[in-house]
Amino acid sequence: MKAGRITLKDISLECGYTVNTVSRALRNDPHLPESTRVLIQDTAKSMGYIRNSMASSLRSGRSHIVAVIVNDLHNQHFCDLLNQMDRELRKVDYNLMILCMQLDDSLAEELIHTAISLGVDGILYFPNFGQRHYIEYMTGNNMPFVLLDRRVNDVDADTVRCDDLQGGYLAGRHLAELGHRRFLFLSGIEKSSSQMDRFNGFLQAIRENGIPGENVRAIPGEQVEEALAQDNIAPLLFPMDYTAIVSFRDEVSYAVMTALYEKGISIPGDISIISFDNLRAENPSRPALTSIYTDRSIAEIGVKLLLERMEDPSLPPRSVVLPVQIFDYGTTAVPKGAS
Repeated sequence: MKAGRITLKDISLECGYTVNTVSRALRNDPHLPESTRVLIQDTAKSMGYIRNSMASSLRSGRSHIVAVIVNDLHNQHFCDLLNQMDRELRKVDYNLMILCMQLDDSLAEELIHTAISLGVDGILYFPNFGQRHYIEYMTGNNMPFVLLDRRVNDVDADTVRCDDLQGGYLAGRHLAELGHRRFLFLSGIEKSSSQMDRFNGFLQAIRENGIPGENVRAIPGEQVEEALAQDNIAPLLFPMDYTAIVSFRDEVSYAVMTALYEKGISIPGDISIISFDNLRAENPSRPALTSIYTDRSIAEIGVKLLLERMEDPSLPPRSVVLPVQIFDYGTTAVPKGAS
């Protein structure tokens, strides 16, 4: 067996055609007889030949690879978006490369550098708040990119995200109209613009309903994430000096629901819960959970914007903010004992 990678020259020696003819056949050049193309292609396949995509991309100027830089692969919301983006990109013969920061912002610049050095055609990037310099780095390297799911202030760039301020407002108004007056807010990480917007929207809604902000017990996102990782969310739920829980994301909510059920607490009979992301849209088998999200596809729009940016770098920046709605699956109700 030959050591190392199978080359065009190896295929040429095996089937008796020149290297140039082999190359043309593997590109399916219609000017060659079909019988010649089939023979060479079959020979290459039987020998285990793998096309050198890097060399091909140098010739064409395109790698047909898009990099996605994401914060956390444990987060099912991100996984769902990645799956949707992969489906959209495959429709136009692009492959997806996933680079994960593992919740470590210091890796962002390294991963952007990696994506650019590998010659990807574009980047889909999930930013954290205050990452303006990383965005400027992509711009300075003439790399087409789209920011997904979050905002970064004072940056003109292609962006697609949900209206998180509206989402928080809807959650607060919904619970206030049901009669809830005391709340537990399980936050997301502080550096996420989604957390800031959802919390501020929620506070705005309850204050408009005559409920002071002091009636909200907010648990910091870093504490919530640590408890979730340790499968020990229950201690955060006590004392139970509230009638409704607002959770930053569905995965936390599912852990909370399990912890409450184990304590004999019913939902929504004893405690109401509302959340964000609507994971059931992509995974209908998940338990019922009232959740807030958009009915449009962030992934589909993000891919569309990136493909357009790759074709025409001179386009003006586009910012798409998607309206959200409540998907009511029955985990909120009038507070226990209320008339």
